[in-house]
Amino acid sequence: MSQMSDLDAHQNRRPAQVGDRLAGAVLLVLALGAWWHSHSFVTGFMQPVGPGAFPRLVSLPLAALSAYLILRPGFNERWPDRAGLARQLAVLLLLAAYAGLLEPLGFVPATLACAIVLTRLFGAAWGQALIAGTGLALGLYALFEFALGMPLPDVPWWGGGH
Repeated sequence: MSQMSDLDAHQNRRPAQVGDRLAGAVLLVLALGAWWHSHSFVTGFMQPVGPGAFPRLVSLPLAALSAYLILRPGFNERWPDRAGLARQLAVLLLLAAYAGLLEPLGFVPATLACAIVLTRLFGAAWGQALIAGTGLALGLYALFEFALGMPLPDVPWWGGGH
């Protein structure tokens, strides 16, 4: 039985350089896109930290780590199976949808929906996903809005005005 699983695992292997460089290239494009798009966020009058600071702060280490994957591949030799690749693609599509829905829906509903779907993609039950999504959406809202003083997109039908 273990010989069969070793054989299957060996057939599932791809050169590590291909996977790492592919992931590095995708992440580098994502980092550059986040940096570029962060300059389109409007900063209010007399705000010490604007809404574009967080994407720029995240994009710098993301770019450095993706460059490392491109220049020094070969750490991981296991290529994901089809289900794993489909889950990874679903996460990327979900994050792209989240970025597009953030302004029209507002921070809390968009983050709640994204967090619920994301936790479901990682195998959580619906109840767990609802609890985790609600906690994450409200916790991040409190962190950015109150602790960091960064205004977030309000829910349009609540009449907010950030």
